Amino acid sequence: MATDMEAPETATPTPSLRAVPTDQVSAGRATEARALEHVILVPLESRAWRLLALTVIALGAAWMAKVILSPAIADYLVSNASGLADLRRAVAWNPGNPELHLRLAHAYDRTIDAGATAQAQRQFEIALRLQPTSGSTWLQLAQLADRLGERERARQALDTSLRLDPHNVRLRWEAALLTLRWGERDTSLEHLRYVLAADPAQADATFQLAMAILDPEVAPASLLPSEPEPLMAIMRLAMRNGDLPLARAAWERQSQLSAAMPPDLQRDYMEFLLQEGDAVSARQLWTQIVPASLAGNSDNLVWNGDFERERLRGWGFDWQVRHTWGVEVSLDRFAAASGRQSLRLSFNSFPTLDFSGVYQRIAVEPGSEYRLLALAKALDFTTQSGVKLQVVTQDGEHVLGETPTIAGTTADWVALEVQVQVPADITLVVLRVRRERAPGPEGNLGGKVWLDGITLTPVRGASG
Repeated sequence: MATDMEAPETATPTPSLRAVPTDQVSAGRATEARALEHVILVPLESRAWRLLALTVIALGAAWMAKVILSPAIADYLVSNASGLADLRRAVAWNPGNPELHLRLAHAYDRTIDAGATAQAQRQFEIALRLQPTSGSTWLQLAQLADRLGERERARQALDTSLRLDPHNVRLRWEAALLTLRWGERDTSLEHLRYVLAADPAQADATFQLAMAILDPEVAPASLLPSEPEPLMAIMRLAMRNGDLPLARAAWERQSQLSAAMPPDLQRDYMEFLLQEGDAVSARQLWTQIVPASLAGNSDNLVWNGDFERERLRGWGFDWQVRHTWGVEVSLDRFAAASGRQSLRLSFNSFPTLDFSGVYQRIAVEPGSEYRLLALAKALDFTTQSGVKLQVVTQDGEHVLGETPTIAGTTADWVALEVQVQVPADITLVVLRVRRERAPGPEGNLGGKVWLDGITLTPVRGASG
C-alpha cells in the first residue's frame, strides 16, 4: 500500500556570525583614516568652485587633444605643403620632430633668398639638438658649411658624421666628394676604397672616379678590396655592365690573392674578354686556366688541333660544336693521322646541308700572315660540295682564307693548306669546318670525313 510522504523543506542558509576581535576593528578604522588623509575634497556647493573644476577639466582635455592631434596635423600639412609657409606651420604643430626641421631646412636651402641659407643652417642645428646621433644630418650640415666657405666647421661636422656612422656607404661616398673638393686626394681614395669593398653595386661610378684621381704609377687593382667575395661581386657587375677596365683590375687583384677564382667566373671572364675584342688578354688568361702540360706547340695558334684531349671543352679557345641536324661530330679513337685520335664528322642529311658547326676562336697578330694546314680523309662522302677549313672574321662575314675541299673516298690522309693574311685591325679570327650546300641537284648526303693535325703558324719572314 502506497504511503504518502511529505517532501522535506529546503533549508535557507543562514550566514554564520562570529565575533570580530576589537583590535582588528580598530586596525581597519585606522587604515581607512589614513586613506582619507590623501583624498582632497573640493567643495562644489558654490558656483565658483564648479566653474573652476570645469575649466581645469577643459584645459586638460584640450592639452590631451593637442598632444594626440598635433603630429597628425603636422603630417597633413607636410603632405599637402606648397611652400615654406606650410612647412613652417607643420613645424609649429610638431616642433619635436627632427624630420620636419630637416624638411624645412631643405626647403630653405633650395630658395634663392640670401638669408635662407642661415635659416637652413638653424633648422639643421635644431634637428641635431633633437637627434644628435644622426650621422646623415651631420653630413648635411657639413655640406652646407662647405658651400658657405666655412671649411673648419664643415670638417668638424663631417668628422662627427663619420664617427657616428662609419659604415654608411652613402656617407663615405659623400665624404669622398667633399675631401676631393678640399684637395685631399689620399683621404678621398680611402673613402672610395671603402665604398668599393662595401657596396659592389656602386663599383662602376666609384671605380671611374677613383681612376680619375689615382696616381698614374699606382696599379688600378690597388683600389679594390682584398676579400674574395666583394671582389667577385665587383667582377660580375663589371662584366654585366661591359666595364672592361674594372673587370681587368678585379682579375688582377684576384690573382694576387690565395683564393682561386671559381671556374664559372673564369669562364665568364674569358667570354667577356673575347666579346670585348681583347684577344691578347683572353689568350693569356686561357694559358693560366688550362694546365701548362696541355699548352702544346707555342708556334701553333690552334688549340688541340691534334684532338688528343679527352674532350672538347666547348668554350674559350678550344673547339666548340654547335649541334646540326644530319651531322654527328665525335672523337674517333680508331683513326688518326698521328697520335691516338682524330675528329670525325658523320653525315646523314639532305644535299642542301649548310654546315659550319665546328669552330674555334684564335688570337692573331694584326697584319700578319699565317699558314693553315690540316690532314683529312674521306669515306663515301659523295658530293659536289666537300668539307673545307675556313679562317673568317669574328662575325663570320668575311673569309680571310679557305683550304681546298675534300670529298668522295681517299686512300689515305691528304693535306689541306692555305695562306691567310690577317688585316691590320683584327686581333681575333675564327677557324671553322665548313660545308656549303651543293650547287646543283644530287642525292642525300652520307659518308664520313676525318680531320687531324690542324695548325695555324706564322709565315717566317712575312711583314707584320
